[in-house]
Amino acid sequence: MSADANQSMTATYYLETDGSLAKTARDVVVLETTGGWDGPGEPPELFARATGEVVEVNETRPGCGTVKVAFPMVNFNLEDSGFPSLWLSMVGGGTHALLAYKKSRLVDFALPEEALRRFPGPRFGIEGTRRLLGLPSGVPVIGTIVKPTAGLMAEEVADLCGRMAEGGVRFIKDDEKMLSPAYCPLEERVTRVAHALWRAENKTGQKVLYAPHITTSPWSLGRYAETALKAGASALMVNFFAAGFQSLEFLARNFDVPIYAHCGGKEAFGREPGQGVSPEAVGRFARLLGGDYFRTGVMGGYLVGGSLEELNSLTAVLTEPIPGIRAAVPVLSGGLKPSNLAENLRAFGSDVLALAGTGLTRHPKGIAVAVSEMLQVAGELSGS
Repeated sequence: MSADANQSMTATYYLETDGSLAKTARDVVVLETTGGWDGPGEPPELFARATGEVVEVNETRPGCGTVKVAFPMVNFNLEDSGFPSLWLSMVGGGTHALLAYKKSRLVDFALPEEALRRFPGPRFGIEGTRRLLGLPSGVPVIGTIVKPTAGLMAEEVADLCGRMAEGGVRFIKDDEKMLSPAYCPLEERVTRVAHALWRAENKTGQKVLYAPHITTSPWSLGRYAETALKAGASALMVNFFAAGFQSLEFLARNFDVPIYAHCGGKEAFGREPGQGVSPEAVGRFARLLGGDYFRTGVMGGYLVGGSLEELNSLTAVLTEPIPGIRAAVPVLSGGLKPSNLAENLRAFGSDVLALAGTGLTRHPKGIAVAVSEMLQVAGELSGS
C-alpha cells in the first residue's frame, strides 16, 4: 500500500473472523486511528494522512491469518507520550474487543527511526554487564534467584546471597513476591545483602550484582530505587505489569544501574494461542523502555513457552539490531539447573544471563556443588 515506512508504525496481528480477513484488517486500523469520517463533504487531507492503512494480508485459511497495518506517526505525541501512543493504538483501544472477529493477537510491531530516538533502550546490555563484573567477552553471566520467594527474614536472605556469592555466582535477584514486607523490609534487606556480598568479594575477588525487587506504586518508585541504591544495591528489579510499563523508562532514565525487567504476568496476556499480546511484543516494549534483562525461558523448564522455536523468536526480539537501541540480555530462567544448562547455552549462546533458583537451593549435594557444576559447564562451553 502507500503507507510511508518512515512516517508510520507497523503492527502485525493474527486474526480469525467469519468474514473477510482483508476487510476486518481495514476495519481495525481505521478504528484505531481516525474512525470513519463524520464531517460534511469529503475528508480533508489531514484526516486522510491520519487514517491507518492495511499493508499486507496473509490468509492461511478462510478468514484466518496475519495482517500488517500501518499507524501514521502524525497521530502520536512522541515527546511526552511515546509509550502510551503505541499502547493505545495497538492494544488499548477497541482492537481486541470488536465483534467482527473471534480472535485477535498482536504478534509484533516495528517503529521508524524518528520514534526509536524517543526511547532509552537498555543502558548496559551484556557488554555493560560484563564490564561491571570484570568478565571477559564470550562468558555467560551465571546467577541465581533468592528462594524461597517469600517468608525469609532479611538476615536469611543475606546469608543465602553470601553463600551463593562465595560459590561463584555473579548476579543475584530477588524473586517477585519479595515486596518489602514488614518482616523483610527493603532497606534492611539490601543493607544486609550488600554487606554479605562485600565479604564474599573480599574472599573471592569477584564482584556480584544484586537486583532487589522494588516494584511499588508510581509515586513511590523513585524513593524505593534511591533507598535500594543507597543501601548498596548494584542493579534494580521491577515488575512492569504491576508497576506500569513506563516504570522501566523512569528507572532507565534516572538511575545509572542495570534494570531487570521482570515479566511475570505476560502469559496472562498471551498464553491462549492466537489471542492477546505475544511475548515478542511484550519483550520489544520492555527493551525499548530500558529493560537490560528480560526472561526468555528455558528448554527443559517448568513454564510455558519453552520450545526452541518460541525461545529463539523471543531472543531475536531482544537482540536483533535496532538503530540507536542497545540489545537487551536474554535471561535463561524458569527451571534452569546444572543438568540442563549446557543444552541451553549451546542453543542460545553466551550473551545471556543464566539464573538458577531452586536448581541451586534444592540440589541434592548442596548449593556449593550446584554452583560449581554451573560454572564448570559455562567454562567448558565458553573456553574460559
